[in-house]
Amino acid sequence: MMIEQEVSKEVFTMMKLHQSFSDGLYEEMNSLYSDEFQGWLYMPWSDELEHYNDKDIREGNRLAAEYYKGKDIQFIFTGLKIVPQSDDQVAVSYEVIHLNKESVALVRGLTLEVWRKEEDGKWRIIRWYEEKGMQT
Repeated sequence: MMIEQEVSKEVFTMMKLHQSFSDGLYEEMNSLYSDEFQGWLYMPWSDELEHYNDKDIREGNRLAAEYYKGKDIQFIFTGLKIVPQSDDQVAVSYEVIHLNKESVALVRGLTLEVWRKEEDGKWRIIRWYEEKGMQT
């Protein structure tokens, strides 16, 4: 199987798991982050660049699942690009739209992730960067 096909399966799993926040689920999503994870998130309404390590992102997902449980939310992912960097690492980019139908809030963002095949043979995110757009 080509590396792009292997990784796209994992990326689509991650995308699907975002919808699980409304069911209060996050554990499977958390298993897709490396213990070496480093991430950065920019949100224009706070004008701050937030840094996350593996513990931070997992706790953030737990809190998101707690917050969104029972709510009508939707994540729409478009423009997936996968660029191999080596036999065991790829860069992935896409646009994500988060729609909270209860508050009629819509947020678009651009995401860049680096996925690496780890020693156990599983693909996990080691780096992540997301720039949010204006909240509408």
